[in-house]
Amino acid sequence: MRSERSLALVIGGCGFVGQALVEQLLAAGRPVRVLDLMAYPDPHVESIVGDLRRPDDVERACAGAGSVFLCAAAVDWGWGRVQWLHEVNVAGPRHVIAACHSQQVPRLIYTSSVDVVFDGRPIRNGDETLPYPRQHLDVYGTTKAAGEQLVLAANGVAGLATCSLRLGGVYGPNDVHRLPALVKFGWRGPIPRLGSGSAHFSHVYVENAAHAHLLAEKHLTLDSPLAGEAYFIVDPHPGNFFLFLQPILEALGMQMATRPVPFRLAYALALVSELWHRTTRSKRRPSLTRYTVTSTCVDFWFSHAKAQRDFGYHPLVNQDAAYQRTIAWARQAFGLPQADRE
Repeated sequence: MRSERSLALVIGGCGFVGQALVEQLLAAGRPVRVLDLMAYPDPHVESIVGDLRRPDDVERACAGAGSVFLCAAAVDWGWGRVQWLHEVNVAGPRHVIAACHSQQVPRLIYTSSVDVVFDGRPIRNGDETLPYPRQHLDVYGTTKAAGEQLVLAANGVAGLATCSLRLGGVYGPNDVHRLPALVKFGWRGPIPRLGSGSAHFSHVYVENAAHAHLLAEKHLTLDSPLAGEAYFIVDPHPGNFFLFLQPILEALGMQMATRPVPFRLAYALALVSELWHRTTRSKRRPSLTRYTVTSTCVDFWFSHAKAQRDFGYHPLVNQDAAYQRTIAWARQAFGLPQADRE
């Protein structure tokens, strides 16, 4: 029966969260298949090189799968690559849902983001009763929300059970977004600090995010509480975005600016930056956007109580261990000397 299939398909398995998920699936003794734009380097993984935007590639990858994890996403916190964001984050899930139906896949777990409910207004201890906003701050938030709604609406159709995991700001080994951007600033001088420092932000360590996917898969059936539901996946104890990452950055030899840039000034600079990029149609990502400023300068934090209640989610790795693993990886990834061991 299809519900007994053990093969796990990770779409976007070469990505940040995808790699951590593949490693945990392999550690659990599961057969794993990856669909990505590049080949997965581990010979224990069945690797399919293909594109989420091509229905035939997705159909081929879903054949025989017992669970599909849709981790792939186009990430851009500006307004430059609108078509690409829609093709990957909206059309992509449509292709996956269609393939799951035709291949009789019983479970689909969607990797979403807390950004789907954010429009710039403060969120404190947010839970899953929050509505989708009328207007997001960027196309990424808009397209991730659209993709999530497609996946949740597909629950119960042709025997498919679906759920969505809304990740906080992910950090840890193999990060290709936040930490590399801050380190790039750090090589040029002190890293800018935005806002008053009083705003709180929800992070999640990448291994904890992957662990949540495995727990959700274990409990997801059509008659389970998870079916057709979304969940916030965050680590406990939210902190200020910059203060939270400061111990990691300082361990890498980086310095944070002592004087912060006021929120209003940073927001004005972000507006100018976005306008310049739209006017010039620059292909470079803007260094400041309204999203990056607002998400770090106003309260933007969530509760994982619903995930804990419905499928037992609790962080697998504590913050101290997560810091140490992230620092060790970053030293190697950025060509920095390793810390002395006693």
